[in-house]
Amino acid sequence: MMKKWLFLSIAALFFSNCSSQMKVKSDPVQADIFVLDSKTGEKKPLGKTPLELPALTVKETAGDSLSSGEYFTLLVEKQGYVSEKLLVPSTHFGTLVTSIDVKLKQGNAPKEERLAKDILDRLFLAQNLAQNREYERAQLELDKILTDSPQFARALSMRASIYYIQKNYQDSLKWYQKALDADPQMQEAIRMTAKIHTLLNDGKTTPHKSPPPQGKP
Repeated sequence: MMKKWLFLSIAALFFSNCSSQMKVKSDPVQADIFVLDSKTGEKKPLGKTPLELPALTVKETAGDSLSSGEYFTLLVEKQGYVSEKLLVPSTHFGTLVTSIDVKLKQGNAPKEERLAKDILDRLFLAQNLAQNREYERAQLELDKILTDSPQFARALSMRASIYYIQKNYQDSLKWYQKALDADPQMQEAIRMTAKIHTLLNDGKTTPHKSPPPQGKP
């Protein structure tokens, strides 16, 4: 089970100007604070506790994460302690002073959480490598994911998409079908499977659309 996310109690003080602040304290101190990008999963560093930043700085660091919903996600990490993910309201960010106190528990992150984080990191690395046309390296990262999680549909689909970019349609189709076996409702795999079937069928039938006329007996 993934670790339960925590909804914070926010202490809010209203000001007449826009000099709002976010304050984060932790026990123990000197924990690393990150804001998570909701689209990419990227950890964007804010600093170490005790931390006090203008809300505008946090908002600029979070970027599009704030426009995705009512909350944005902070990650608090310190070596030797279990990480905490905190959902912080963003709706009144321009007028609030937000105070956050975090008490970290000693120990390591649960195995499932470490595995999930490792999978996510490798997935984004594979995506970046593929975008830079480093296809073999991208596939190696996907190999590592699929070794631990052979039914992870996103990794199966990404492998298929890399083959598709390389115009290796047979292998692409094979991996999209594996993605559908893992997740029959995966829309990208459904769409691309139909598209590749069309491409392959057109390739097979085109040379035979206009056969040469047969001679009379």
